[in-house]
Amino acid sequence: MGRAWLTCAEPHDAQAGRRGHAVRAHRQARQEEHGRAAGPRDGVRVGHGAGRVQEEPQQRVEHPVVLDLFWTNSKDGNTNDSSSYLDLSPLYGNSKEALDSIRTFEHGKLKPDTFADRRLLGNPPGVCILLIMFNRFHNHVAEQLAAINDNNRFARPSGQGTAEETAKAWARRDEELFQTARLITSGLYINITLVDYVRNIINLNRVDTEWTLDPRQEMGVSAGTAKGSESGVGNAVSAEFNLCYRWHSCISQMDDQWIQDFYSHLLGDDYGEMNLQVLMAAVKKFEASMHPDPGRREFDNMRRGPDGRFHDDDLVQRLATAIEQPGGAFGARNVPRIMKPVEMLGIIRGRRWNLAGLNEFRKHFGLKAYATFEDINSDPEVADALRNLYQHPDHVELYPGIVAEEGKTPMVPGVGIAPTYTISRVVLSDAVSLVRGDRHYTTDYHAGYLTQWGFNEANYDFKTNHGCVFYKLFLRAFPDHFRPDSVYAHYPMVIPPENRKILTTLKRADRFSWERPQRRARVVRVSSPAAARQVLGDDQRYRVAWTGLEPLVGHARLSADALDPARLDVLLFKGEWRASIKAFYAATAERLFADKTHRLNGRQQVDVVRDVGNLAHTHFAARLFNLPLKTRENPKGVFAEQELYAALATIFAALFRDLDPMRSFPLRARAKELASQLGSIVETNVKLATTLGVGGLFTAKPNKAKDDLSAYGVHLVKGLAKGGLKAHDITWGQVIPAAAALVPTEAQVFAEAVDYYLTPAGQRHADELHRLAASTPSAETDALLLGYALEGARLGGPPGVYREATAVDSVDGAAVQAGDGVWVTTAAAAGHGHGHGQGGDDAARVDPRRAMDAYPWFGAESRREVSELALVELFRAAFRRRLRRVPGAQGELKRVPGGYLTEDWGDEVPFPAAMKVIWE
Repeated sequence: MGRAWLTCAEPHDAQAGRRGHAVRAHRQARQEEHGRAAGPRDGVRVGHGAGRVQEEPQQRVEHPVVLDLFWTNSKDGNTNDSSSYLDLSPLYGNSKEALDSIRTFEHGKLKPDTFADRRLLGNPPGVCILLIMFNRFHNHVAEQLAAINDNNRFARPSGQGTAEETAKAWARRDEELFQTARLITSGLYINITLVDYVRNIINLNRVDTEWTLDPRQEMGVSAGTAKGSESGVGNAVSAEFNLCYRWHSCISQMDDQWIQDFYSHLLGDDYGEMNLQVLMAAVKKFEASMHPDPGRREFDNMRRGPDGRFHDDDLVQRLATAIEQPGGAFGARNVPRIMKPVEMLGIIRGRRWNLAGLNEFRKHFGLKAYATFEDINSDPEVADALRNLYQHPDHVELYPGIVAEEGKTPMVPGVGIAPTYTISRVVLSDAVSLVRGDRHYTTDYHAGYLTQWGFNEANYDFKTNHGCVFYKLFLRAFPDHFRPDSVYAHYPMVIPPENRKILTTLKRADRFSWERPQRRARVVRVSSPAAARQVLGDDQRYRVAWTGLEPLVGHARLSADALDPARLDVLLFKGEWRASIKAFYAATAERLFADKTHRLNGRQQVDVVRDVGNLAHTHFAARLFNLPLKTRENPKGVFAEQELYAALATIFAALFRDLDPMRSFPLRARAKELASQLGSIVETNVKLATTLGVGGLFTAKPNKAKDDLSAYGVHLVKGLAKGGLKAHDITWGQVIPAAAALVPTEAQVFAEAVDYYLTPAGQRHADELHRLAASTPSAETDALLLGYALEGARLGGPPGVYREATAVDSVDGAAVQAGDGVWVTTAAAAGHGHGHGQGGDDAARVDPRRAMDAYPWFGAESRREVSELALVELFRAAFRRRLRRVPGAQGELKRVPGGYLTEDWGDEVPFPAAMKVIWE
């Protein structure tokens, strides 16, 4: 009944009456071999006064490595049923039978909240919860893989063959999804091991460094080995390592009590002294009580719901409690008394297997052999006990030796959890060989097997938490409880009070939230047209959700009027602004088509999303607000075209589309960085405009004769300043939010509309679109082009529209509370969600003369005319050419639930990224 995850403290003093002694276990093990139970006078006193009070900060390290590597055969204790690899066998099992028992055999998924290793049910609940989290991550990955369908790898069977052929096709798809999801989930597991886990072991979490021990990197080259150390050549875990990775001394005080209560529940309060016979009786009784179906097993008095899942509130409460408990310390006399029979078994097996002694083992790893017992442990009582038992340090057995060995002194960096000297050397060596020798984590660990999206989903980024990725697991498993910046999710291996000290020292504490996780506002999904109209038609009860500017500007205060959009609108929409905007977009669209088009195989090709739609709006915002765009005409600009678009899209996403908890933290960090770079230049320009009347640094000089729109920026800023706003307010309350809101959203509408008219359904209107686009512009042709564009955007549709409820309501029969998010699906917003309500067949038809109230998602009311003018001119430029998709994936606007994919299909983003088209 050993400890399944590692709970280590830096440090935790031994508790009188609570901790046992490894040497005592040695003596009793010897007596058990001879058929005699130890009496109270035998050996050294147990759990009294020998504890070493350490004053370093406390931390907790949890990881299921030991159960992954060792699974003792129930019939033959000399056989390890697990592999010598970190293959997440506690979740997936160690045999096909175990694996099949947790699979649904549908869409590559596992049974909900299920894991294969029945041993975990006899461990404190945090162990099981950790495996449930990996289960949920696997199922999320399987869903996304199916939705992305990389290279048509996970396509649904056509159903055109016989029933048997169709069934086999579905089975092949399920297997492919399952195995790929397993590789990705295991990839996250190994990255948690190599980054989060190892950083805590060697105290890198206390310093500002991106260095990490990743054995998958090219190793040995700098040391003179031309080819580096070999990888993917296999691995075998030795029997000695079975004894080195038990770490029972690190069991927390809370888990110690849980184990005691567990035995009492099985055997009654009066089961007497815990010994081998009592332990075996408890194990047999416990195994007999388990349900044969892992999907119906329960633990810690928690019950599964009708969907097979445990209640998230129960899981999170137990998980948070586990994170808050410091583990025990390495060293002699720190093994809980309840673990004595397990310790005895370890000693007995070490003898029966004829394992190396402590000194012999150390020599194998290049460590100095101990010459005296005081070298093993400087505590006189421990040293004397070892001397009385073994007479010479060379005689000390491996297991008693490594448990009684003195722990290291913490060092920053270098020594984190303060293990004993031998264990620290062995663990790091094993971590390297385990990963380096596994082809699934080295030679075969690439996008070809994991897909580009899967590789990135499991991968680490040194710009986020110095590479730590545990937060991905937490936020995928419990998105409704852990805040995206929760320190419980980002650094669960260290107790929160100590994390506060560490992160304060590193000047990073303000990036995280510190409250205990609890259920947060949920997201209600709207799928009917009637409910969509209810939500989108009531701006008071369902407001546009945004985080506020604090993620970008920190705690710097803005004036009360700084965020009033009406101030900008009054100054913007005056004079001949319509003609100026129309002319700008007409010229810009044609110029972008000319500049970005390439001739390939006799045809013209351009990325109509990345290089036309996205950039047209970027140029408009740069010209209007004097943003530092670098072009041929303005080589002194700071941001290239794609860089400025990406910056504005990232800023907007952080403010208004921050919907994926797992991506939220890095998104906000990147948005703040970009906003700081852009905002500092804009604020300087604002000050120059209000004092000297010039556009500013890094921007082209306004040329009213060439394009009167270029002079608007200066006039806008002057007008805002005359209205009482300071440069900081103008920059952060007006210019940055307005530019960020304009560019990606308008580009998204254009991309969706063009994409629809490249579908078979949309192609029926190609001739009419070409006729209108090629005609002389007029009020009628403009109105029809706008109608077609809006219809295309409505029917193609963005992934959905997000709103935040401000009051209690009921939507689609679901209760909505103030603060809840409401997600209106594309189909519902378009008016043909389920074919009921208004719309029906008419809603699915293209009608360029449809009333404007059919597009409640299109444009803010005050700036809708700008959106309309831009959309008409972009559509005119696009469909003057007879566009067709580039064959294959490059010609697709790739969507996933809630967003889109980047051009390489490697990441999810909130706005369209790329779509290539051709024409003759």
